[in-house]
Amino acid sequence: MKISIAMATYNGSRYLPEQLDSFLRQTRQPDELVVCDDCSQDGTVAILADFQKRASFPVLIYRNEKNLGFIKNFERALSLCTGEIIFLSDQDDVWLENKLETIEKTFLAHPEKMIVTNDQRIASQDLQSSTGTTLDNIRALGLEKSYMKAGCCTAIRKPWLEVVLPIPVEIGTHDAWINRIGDFCKLRLIVEQPLQIYRRHEKNTSHSLTSSTGRLSRLSKLTHYGIQDARSGWKHQIIATNLYISRLKKRTRQLKALGADELVEQTIAALQGKLPALERRLEIASRPRWRRPPDLLRFWLSGGYRNFAGWKSALKDMVRP
Repeated sequence: MKISIAMATYNGSRYLPEQLDSFLRQTRQPDELVVCDDCSQDGTVAILADFQKRASFPVLIYRNEKNLGFIKNFERALSLCTGEIIFLSDQDDVWLENKLETIEKTFLAHPEKMIVTNDQRIASQDLQSSTGTTLDNIRALGLEKSYMKAGCCTAIRKPWLEVVLPIPVEIGTHDAWINRIGDFCKLRLIVEQPLQIYRRHEKNTSHSLTSSTGRLSRLSKLTHYGIQDARSGWKHQIIATNLYISRLKKRTRQLKALGADELVEQTIAALQGKLPALERRLEIASRPRWRRPPDLLRFWLSGGYRNFAGWKSALKDMVRP
């Protein structure tokens, strides 16, 4: 199998050399590294050019004429890859030497899967202290392992690009877009083995609680997020749900060819069914607290909270700002 690495860079000179060197240490070398640089103003491009000279595999460097933003920069890098398997890479992590070999073997053992996501160790910016893994944090928070959607831990088969590209900027992150559509159609596999080190530093684009370096528990969600105004999150969820529905409809033929079968229609129906509940919950939360109880009770009796966490969600909606 031909393996590509798709890397998006932007002002990454501080940590980029360590990530590039981790590619050289792979027990299974990549067949190409495709890098799209988003108008870096530091030494990133020079570092890439130097690496291009000493790498044992082709390194293709593309410099954007204008800044695209990280979503469209990753999209461009993915679209330029020619491998059968494409690994997404950030510019500031470090891959363990068996990452490519392990994921390639996983794809070979599971020809029906389009996406494979591995776990990662979480470390401080100097990589000296590793406190646990992303999956450890997900479980500590009481979440399902499918919550693991880090793009830097993701590898895909090339046909998956026909489904997920172009990536809508409105979705917010390419990570969730690529992985969640795979979850909808049961085409994703999670490898629970940590195969890289995720570096926490002040310029991370992701600040998810699941990548925290501290000790987490189910209580952490409440202490981190509190009983806060969730309306902006729900508005984004409504936008995202409509985007997923639209893409599933447009790519039904391709998804069925990849093995999704009846899951496409089932997922579309489920998402369409949840939209009115999301919109109604947003409407209730937009009212002053003293006006919410009658509407909240009607929503409860109609089964609306079955789409969420039941009485827990209802109680939160009663007391939110």
